[in-house]
Amino acid sequence: MNWTFSFGANFILFVLFTFSVTSLALFFFTWSKIKALQKSLLDSPEKDPISEELFSVMIISLERLLDWLPSLASISMLLGLFGTVIGIYSSFAEMQLSGKATIDVLAGGIKDALVTTIAGLACAIPCMLYSQILESMLSKLQEIFYRTKL
Repeated sequence: MNWTFSFGANFILFVLFTFSVTSLALFFFTWSKIKALQKSLLDSPEKDPISEELFSVMIISLERLLDWLPSLASISMLLGLFGTVIGIYSSFAEMQLSGKATIDVLAGGIKDALVTTIAGLACAIPCMLYSQILESMLSKLQEIFYRTKL
């Protein structure tokens, strides 16, 4: 199998790879912050209580981090689609330049188109999953906080 791609496809694949690494890092960073806050709430609610104002500030900062995941997912899907358009366009441009429509020319562009689409979805789907997991954890954290305050 030939793993060489056009410049446009390589660029899009690089950006999608960067988005994947960023979303994974963001997931683990936010997950660790939520877990640490949850542990502190459960371990010592009476010893060192967190004020409601401080807790609200912490939740807001975590929510701001979470806002990035759906954005990365949306942009990833659009970049995959953009790669599809670039791949198909490059096939037709090459056919026009060569003056003939061969299966090799068409296959190269379609390969780029499909690879960038797959990469866009492979980046976007985990981003959405990470977002749902962290939003659920954040809701549970808020529930624990208000339950310990009663």
